Amino acid sequence: MKHPTHRAPDSSRIVRAADGSLWRTAGHTSTGEQLYVLDGVDVDTCPMWVRERETLLIDLTGGPLTPVTDRGAAA
Repeated sequence: MKHPTHRAPDSSRIVRAADGSLWRTAGHTSTGEQLYVLDGVDVDTCPMWVRERETLLIDLTGGPLTPVTDRGAAA
């Protein structure tokens, strides 16, 4: 049973970090902050403690996250 405060991950949303790495949305924290995993990681089996908070990911990669709208262009 899922906790009611946990939103389902939007596995179709890919973002590019300022350092060029690609990240996939992977749910939310209990306070609603977006979580990410590196693109290619299976969100369904990835433990919550491995996922990265959006604010920390922006700090670590040096800039904003940009949505990737064309999956072919992301490769």
